[in-house]
Formats: sequence, C-alpha cells, structure tokens
Amino acid sequence: MELLQNKGHTHLLAVNGSIAMSNWMELIEGAECPSSGDITCLRIGIWRHFKFPAGEFVVSRQVSIPENTIIEGIANPNSEDRAKKPDSGNLTLFVASEGLSDHNACYCQNLKRSWEPLSPSNPYHCLDLTVEHVRSLRKGFLMYSNTVVRNIAFQGKDTLRPTDNGDLCGGGVFETPGCVHNRCDFPHLMTGDGKPVTNVSIENVRLNDFSDDPTLASQLAVWVAQTADTQTPTSHVHVTNLVAMFLHADGINFHGFVQNALVDGCYIQNTGDDIYAVWGSNFDTEGIVFQNSVAVDAGRARDNHYGSCVAVYGAREATFRNLTCYAPEQNTRDCYDPRRRGETCNGCLGIVKSSFNADYSGSVFTFTDNKFYDLKRKEELGRQIYDLTNPQTSARPQVCNNEWKKGGLTVIIESGMYTSLGGVAVNEGNGVGTAKYNCDLMCCESYCTQEAECNSFAWSAKYLRCYLKDAILQQGSAVHAGKPFTTYIKRR
Repeated sequence: MELLQNKGHTHLLAVNGSIAMSNWMELIEGAECPSSGDITCLRIGIWRHFKFPAGEFVVSRQVSIPENTIIEGIANPNSEDRAKKPDSGNLTLFVASEGLSDHNACYCQNLKRSWEPLSPSNPYHCLDLTVEHVRSLRKGFLMYSNTVVRNIAFQGKDTLRPTDNGDLCGGGVFETPGCVHNRCDFPHLMTGDGKPVTNVSIENVRLNDFSDDPTLASQLAVWVAQTADTQTPTSHVHVTNLVAMFLHADGINFHGFVQNALVDGCYIQNTGDDIYAVWGSNFDTEGIVFQNSVAVDAGRARDNHYGSCVAVYGAREATFRNLTCYAPEQNTRDCYDPRRRGETCNGCLGIVKSSFNADYSGSVFTFTDNKFYDLKRKEELGRQIYDLTNPQTSARPQVCNNEWKKGGLTVIIESGMYTSLGGVAVNEGNGVGTAKYNCDLMCCESYCTQEAECNSFAWSAKYLRCYLKDAILQQGSAVHAGKPFTTYIKRR
C-alpha cells in the first residue's frame, strides 16, 4: 500500500494500482459503504462498519461521524504496560495535519473581561469566529448518536493551550456536538448540529505518543460539550481503555447536562489541567462513573499551576471507584487558585469546586477504594519520565470539599471496610486503645479492625494521626466539617 498526501488529505492506492479511496474524511461523513478496497465497510441494518488498515491518515479538521457508524482500526494500540510505546507501523494512526501555536488565537470567543459591557476598551477576544474555523482548529472526531471508534491511535500537533481556551471550551480528540462557548453564549457557534447525543463508545485508543517533538499534543482526550437544550442530556458516553500520554488541557471532561456516562480502564498522564472531570454546573448531571483508571501528574503541562486527578464542578451524582492517582507535590506557592494553600493544585486526589455556577443541593459523590500516591518523576529532553514502582501513599486528603457552604452535599469516602462521614463526628464516643502517630489511612483501618471495641475512628491526613472510638455511627450522623480530622465508620 502506498500513501500519498495532498492538501492535508491522505490518498490510499491499493497494491494493484486501483484507487481505493481519495478522501477518507468525506467517505466517513457521507452515506456510502464500499465493500472493497483498503478501507472496507460492512453494512449491517442501519449501521456502517468501517475497517481501516495499518497506516497513517492525516486529519485536517474535525471529522463528523454520522449516526450508526463504527470506525475500527487494525489493532488495539495499548498493551498491559500502558506507558510502553507501541510500534506505530502496526497501527491505524490518525495524525493532525498541523496544530495551534498562537497563544492569542481565537478559540471560544470569550470576552476578555466578561464582567464589563462591550466597548472599544473591552472588545471580544475575537468577533469573526466561524463554525468552519472552529472545525479547522479542533482536529479529531465529532461523534453523533450510536457511534463507535475503536482500535486507533492519534497524534495532535498543538504546542500550547490558547488563552481563549483558558476556561475550557473544547478541543478534544473526541467530542460530542454542542456549543463552542462553554456557557452557550453564542447561538450561531455550534459543533455539528449542537444537539445532545446518546450511545457513544470510545474503545482501545492511544493519544499523543507518536511524535519526536515532546511539545505536540491535543487539548483534551474527550470533551462532552454543553448543549443549548437544557431538558435533554447527552447520555451513555462510554470511554474504555483510553491511553493519553500528553494533553495541554484536561483528560476527560463531561461538561453540561450529562447522564449515565462511564470511564473505565483508562490511563492519562501529563495534562495541563484536571485529568478526570465532571463539569455539570447546575444541571442534573448524574449516573457518572469513573472506575479502574489511572491518573498521573495532573497539571504538569502548565507547571502545576492548576489540576487534580479528579475534579467536580457541579453535578447531582457521580462515583469514583478504584482510581489510582499519582500526584506531584502540592503547589503551595503560585497555584492559580491560592486558597487553602493551593489545594486546587494537587492538594488531594479529588476536589469539589464551587466555581462555574456549581450547585450541590442534594448532590451525592462516592469515592470508593481509590489509591493516592506521591509521584516520582524527572524530565529528560523535554519529556516526563515517571517511576510508578513501589509508590509512597500520599499524606494529603483523598477529597477536598471546602468550598460549598450551602448544604445538601454528601461526600462518601469508602476504603476497604470503612466509609468516611465527610467530617469529624459530633458525637465520637469514648476512646479505644492509644493514639497512633505517623499512621496512614490503611494503618488506622487495620488498627481499628484489630480492636474489638472499635466501631469508628478519627484520622487526619494532615497529621497522620489515628484515634479509635467506640461510637456506633451511620451515614448521616452529624459532623463538623472543615476540621483536620475525618471520622470513618464500619460498612454495614
């Protein structure tokens, strides 16, 4: 097979010289389903199932994947060792034709100073952003309802995160239709038809591990965009076995009204922001599950000025289960959000934020059996080198929940046999045994399990101290929030 490139498109010539395909992007976005050639298509009922061979395919814009379409590459690019780089010659590799390198590029059409009225001294960041220009910037895939992408690799070529994407409006390798602006301020700027979708599957994909230039990447891995439809959620987005080695912004972000979404078995490292994020604002975003996944070095791409392994910016309900977080040292010096010694900069495994109109009235977030480690890293020739062997458990808290003050929010932290009450119990009961010092959470759990009279314990991530108690408590027992100690009770 021979590869020819012309104006950002890849042309495939079959071995016998017959033209198999002149433009793969137009083929995917069209209605045809050719049964022969280097890229084949099988029609099953209303579905089109495209199979791509090994090779490199140039992506010059955002490619729309119509409803009932499957794109499948030659093989799963990920091995059991997620950090191990595969042989690109045996993969279906999509490569951006070019990338963004202008800090002042128009990306979302944000206001420079949104709290002031439009005037000659406060112009829009740009006035001429068009849908076509947005498509040219966001090289990747726009997924409609009932679509699947599996067994592919992708290499982005952005060298930075533009200022206009500072509040985040997209740029994912994989996106769903919605507003270009993150609050839907400009109705004429939409990706695709801008409507909610359902049943989107992203499986066995590997991102930004295929360039000799360590500065090249995409903005995000997955961006579910907010839509102007406030009554209908984007739903059933499933991301499985996604590996991303470098991203300028977030890893995976569910933004706006999203329900019943799943992230499972993923590995994401070296981002410029949060790695696994739910940004539901004040929508009834619920049924969100992140599980069995790894997050490494959130915020590194912006010098740890902002980022956490897990972040929530408003939602009704979400579960974070069996996640492993390797976090760099907390940035207490110059975090973009300096409150509480910069806890937004890796101060905890997961953080619950009140910004972006977040509403937690009646919200429930469950953190179960997660692991939080200090990161060992070094940099060589502009690349991050991570040592994830024999990790040290972090003394930082698993969850930071210090911003929402209006009540109605429940944060459940479960570890092994014990569940957090989200604060220190008002009625702790009597002490059992003696206090333990320099004792991490697993140490405290083990200590309580060994003592027959221990029914609960108070533990401090800050001081690594453990106090056993005899009080028999349950979820909903009164607590004092914002204290250095947290009460844990036995699961029943």
